[in-house]
Amino acid sequence: MDAQMYKARAFILALLLSLTALSGCSPSDEGASKAGQDNAQESEELKEPYYHGLVKEYTSLLAQDPNNLAAIIALGNAYFDSGEWNDAVTYYTRALQVDPKNADVRTDMGTSFRNMGMHKRALAEYRHALKHDPSHQNARYNMGVVYAYDIKDYHAAIRVWNSLLKFSPNHPRADQMRSCIITFKKVTRKGKQ
Repeated sequence: MDAQMYKARAFILALLLSLTALSGCSPSDEGASKAGQDNAQESEELKEPYYHGLVKEYTSLLAQDPNNLAAIIALGNAYFDSGEWNDAVTYYTRALQVDPKNADVRTDMGTSFRNMGMHKRALAEYRHALKHDPSHQNARYNMGVVYAYDIKDYHAAIRVWNSLLKFSPNHPRADQMRSCIITFKKVTRKGKQ
């Protein structure tokens, strides 16, 4: 899989995984819990033969060439797509040993950690991704999701999404982020009163 195709796939996956997370901008756990349930159901459906075939194919490639970075990443992606987060992290870690500046892999690893309930580790991976690629939209977007829905740090979510909207005002999720920012500003003002 070439780099451009990988980036497009990663962008689409990040959007799909977080679609339900921003569906309402409610500061309650309801939206995030629903997103997790929907993603878990989708993940079970994805564990069908297609992904097992990919795992078998890429494992075979790695048996021939253990340093095949594309196969390592693709194997991590196959596990990611099937919701097997621990295995995805294993292969993403391996890929990052070869290419530590790969912001796409760091972002996917961060999302894997988020799905495992390891929110601080997810944020750390998103920060690493942004260190190497400050304009990485998926890392910034997902960082805002973790702050808003998992950690409940609405100020941080607002800051992160505003920074994303600053350099990407036409982001596919721009309207939803703006709506969430307005909602979270109201919630944080009420909390101060």
